[in-house]
Amino acid sequence: MLTERLFSQRRFEVGSSQDVARGRQSRSTNARDEYSTQNRSPRVLVVTNAFPSAVWPSFGVFVKHRVRMTAELGAFEARVVAPVPYFPPIRCFKRWYRWSQFPREETVDGLRVIRPRYAMLPGIGGRFESALMYPSVRRAVERIRRDFDFDLIDAHWVYPAGVVGARLAQRYGKPLVVTGRGADMHLGPRIPAVARHIRRALGAASHCIALSTEIARAMQSNGAPAERVSVIPNGVDCDAFRPLPKAEARTRLGLPGDAKIVLSVGDFFENKGFHLLIDAIPAIRRRHPNAFVALVGGAPGHGTDYTGFVNDRVAANGLESRVLLAGRRPQEELVWWYNAADVFALLSAREGSPNVLLEALACGTPAVATAVGGIAETLDRPDLGILLAERSAEAASFAITQALARDWDRAAIRKRLEGRTWKARAEQVAAIWERASLETLW
Repeated sequence: MLTERLFSQRRFEVGSSQDVARGRQSRSTNARDEYSTQNRSPRVLVVTNAFPSAVWPSFGVFVKHRVRMTAELGAFEARVVAPVPYFPPIRCFKRWYRWSQFPREETVDGLRVIRPRYAMLPGIGGRFESALMYPSVRRAVERIRRDFDFDLIDAHWVYPAGVVGARLAQRYGKPLVVTGRGADMHLGPRIPAVARHIRRALGAASHCIALSTEIARAMQSNGAPAERVSVIPNGVDCDAFRPLPKAEARTRLGLPGDAKIVLSVGDFFENKGFHLLIDAIPAIRRRHPNAFVALVGGAPGHGTDYTGFVNDRVAANGLESRVLLAGRRPQEELVWWYNAADVFALLSAREGSPNVLLEALACGTPAVATAVGGIAETLDRPDLGILLAERSAEAASFAITQALARDWDRAAIRKRLEGRTWKARAEQVAAIWERASLETLW
């Protein structure tokens, strides 16, 4: 049985001594029997900064994939609290108007999602976001507990959701699993007002999940015991993202059939490096005159929007006819963009476990990317792509020029990704959820 196999995986033990581990192991059968007598499955309350909605289907879609698959695989019941900042429905503020349109409750792929509002102070609110978020989340949780007395809290992003999750765990006497996803652990510990909250949350967690080894080290440096930290990258849906005919993809998207196409996907943050890719194109075109860049994405929901700067770099390099800013595209359309490309480029300054990279590779598209976060752990073989020696336009132009000239085995790239599915990741997470949820019975 899956349950028996999960409980045999000792590397996920939460305790710090062999005696504690053996004691917990010996009690696991009785604990499972106790859930059986209650005639229900273990219940998980998910607290997350981002979760998809009909308003914004791609918002935190990787959280949804992992939660849904883990719940199904391990026979858990899950309910999601995904707080959003309050903004009045004023259409002229296009970037912020979308927040006002999130439903307060909805069902997303079978998961019930509650979205309490909280006050967010522009420019300075980030430093106090967990404190601003907590009261509305606590009120929502009080209502949820009337018919969903959860056994475990699963928080995504150590800050702010993990900090909120730690306060809820203390209030209700529940175990906490917290996942570090990227900027929360790359940037949060550098801000004194945030760092102390991060350390408390990590210290309070029964287990910590890191999307990369880099994030795992940051968690340990900020108070998480090494034995409570597991590295579990994101997975990929290999049914949705699969090889398709390149010519058909280009025709469908209206892209030039004879071009060497370089694709990049993401929000227009500086961190994503779209401007570096644009600045690399003139050098690439000296070897590949028909090089063409497609950028899929748009203004981020928070932080500084680099769209204007990217447009400026396009104009400065005289590339208006060789660069397409396609805007945001539906999630189900992305498979065609990946298949239309000759090379996928990701020039990030920092990352967790970028789904866009996994999706491109699952379509058989080779990648050129910076060696940050979990990228190097994903591009762990030279037949998958090229890692940059540095994050610069010069390094990108050299590597992309090489990649466009190479005859890649796209079928082999796809084959390598078939072992990195959401189901494979969910098996690892389910082991941690099971172990942590039983703490309420010990």
